[in-house]
Amino acid sequence: MSSLDEIFNPLLSLIQKASFDARGKSIAKRKTRNPNLPSSKWVSDSRIGSDMGKSLAIVLNTIGCSHARSDIGGCTMCSYLLDGSNVIISSDQLQNQFDEAFRSLSDKDGPLAVKLYTSGSFLDSEEVPDEARQHILTRIADDDRIREVIIESRPEYVTESRMNELRSMLADRHIELGIGIESMNDKIRTICINKGFSTDDFIHAVDVAKAERIGVRAYVLLKPPFLTERDALTDAKRTINEVVEIGATTVSINPINIQKDTLVEFLWNRGVYRPPWLWSIVDLLLETRVSVSDDINIICDPVAAGKSRGSHNCGVCDGEIIQGIKKFSMNQDIRILSSLSCQCKETWKHVLSHEDVTLQTHRDLIIDY
Repeated sequence: MSSLDEIFNPLLSLIQKASFDARGKSIAKRKTRNPNLPSSKWVSDSRIGSDMGKSLAIVLNTIGCSHARSDIGGCTMCSYLLDGSNVIISSDQLQNQFDEAFRSLSDKDGPLAVKLYTSGSFLDSEEVPDEARQHILTRIADDDRIREVIIESRPEYVTESRMNELRSMLADRHIELGIGIESMNDKIRTICINKGFSTDDFIHAVDVAKAERIGVRAYVLLKPPFLTERDALTDAKRTINEVVEIGATTVSINPINIQKDTLVEFLWNRGVYRPPWLWSIVDLLLETRVSVSDDINIICDPVAAGKSRGSHNCGVCDGEIIQGIKKFSMNQDIRILSSLSCQCKETWKHVLSHEDVTLQTHRDLIIDY
């Protein structure tokens, strides 16, 4: 065993144990939900290609992410398993969920987009049985107003047969797979996020999707635990440029928000983790919008923004900056972000230059978890 392995492997074991312990608490709190209703649904204004339209987002009520349910505990920042069911949902029930949510588009004009979320992987047959998946795709295919379909999945479920099915059923619609690559640095993705797959897995999924003219919406995490604000920002910038070079068709920046019963919440409760500054999001959007081709949309819709559990600044400027980030995501105009200002920006710059949270501090806390 190399000296690096002697450090890396025990640390990974600590991270996985802490994540598993937190996940166990999360699973125990899952509520009994109506199996015929989705966990959530909403219609919102959306950028669809270069046009403006409406998108329907549906969070199907399933048993949840296979990685989160595994014995290594899932991702360090994620408690979306709480959105799922504590029992297996049947194919018929999932079809009922989709049909109920789909009615929300009955009075909407095109162009439309449909975003299929499961708090896991839509392409995982254990979560979404084949019959249910094909019913959902057929309903979408029969609606000429729908121009774009977004599907979330881990890369291990991105297979040639699944991609062929998507393309053959959805014809010439724009299809994107939302994949949480988070970071293109394997060590950060493994130790800080406990993601459970490699860069090579992601690259393979992009190639398989590309063969069927299916795009990839790369989710990039801003400020994984154990990184300073500066290092997290540097990693996110590098990741965005690399995923675009590999073939991502859209980049979605996901700043961490503090979700219950996660390792990140454990660190946050002890004062050794802070969600990213809104200024970091602005800086990331400005720099990458210039460095990345105009045909790649770069979007961000920060969850819990302006609150202590989400991305925030001083509190005075938060509302204006959040609106600026959302407007930019709709029209990609950097002038919206360039005009933002507040005195706290100097504090943010000071943090970037002087923040010094050591890995040893975090490691001691994990041991105590």
